[in-house]
Amino acid sequence: MRRFRLARLALASAGVLATMLLAASASAQIPKAIRDFGAPVYPAFEGWYENDDGTATVLIGFFNSNQSETLEIPIGEQNHFSPGPEDRGQPTTFPPGRSWGVLTIEVPRDFDGELSWTLVGNDQPVTVPFHLRAAYFVEPFKDQSNNNEPPTIRFAAAGTPFSGPPVGIAHTMTAPVGSAVALPVWLSDVTPDRNVRENPFRRRPPQVLRWHKLRGPGDVEFDEPEQEFEDAGDHNPTTTITFEAAGEYWLRAEVLDSTGDGGSGFQCCWTSAVVQVTVTE
Repeated sequence: MRRFRLARLALASAGVLATMLLAASASAQIPKAIRDFGAPVYPAFEGWYENDDGTATVLIGFFNSNQSETLEIPIGEQNHFSPGPEDRGQPTTFPPGRSWGVLTIEVPRDFDGELSWTLVGNDQPVTVPFHLRAAYFVEPFKDQSNNNEPPTIRFAAAGTPFSGPPVGIAHTMTAPVGSAVALPVWLSDVTPDRNVRENPFRRRPPQVLRWHKLRGPGDVEFDEPEQEFEDAGDHNPTTTITFEAAGEYWLRAEVLDSTGDGGSGFQCCWTSAVVQVTVTE
């Protein structure tokens, strides 16, 4: 699949602009400028990849074009997929800026149609299609140029390791409303042969852990929403989390290596895992 690398380079270089251009074929106008408030949210088609079982997976993120406004968009008319189930595990909380690798959808390898995700943020609808066209093929589990692979995250010392894009719920837990709870994780990564993605003028930490709210009825406070590490070895950080309201929440743990957000647009090498939390009174 290396023959697709030039096409992927062109797509990655376009970054957010490519995502916005995709939306031009949909039901919303392209914004002329980033605003603090009042702008839409754009679904982002980040590519697709093959699975060992013969299926394929579509990789999806989003871009909230507001600089200061987090939007809550519930599943339904303003936040849905089509055709088929309107709820495919997408977020309902959209913080400002670009969020990579938030959602995956498995489809048959011979899928030749399109799925679409519609978001209505600030009364501005955007619909973006997803498909399996060759130019959008990505390899999120290994960079063939330097043998780099995504970091792994575990939720117990001897627990199951997760790496690459998110698939389902990786961990479940309970928490009392209004009280801080500790969530430890175990991280591991390896240093690639060489990092062709590294920019000498923009050095990135070897490993970064970030926490995000994906869904839930109330605010979530992370005592350390982002932690950086000075090496790519094994780490056991703990994040303390407080939930303001009872209900079900989804959190996303995002682990980056030195390639940075979205693997600098090449989709390798980073990891996301979803934690489901039941918060009780």
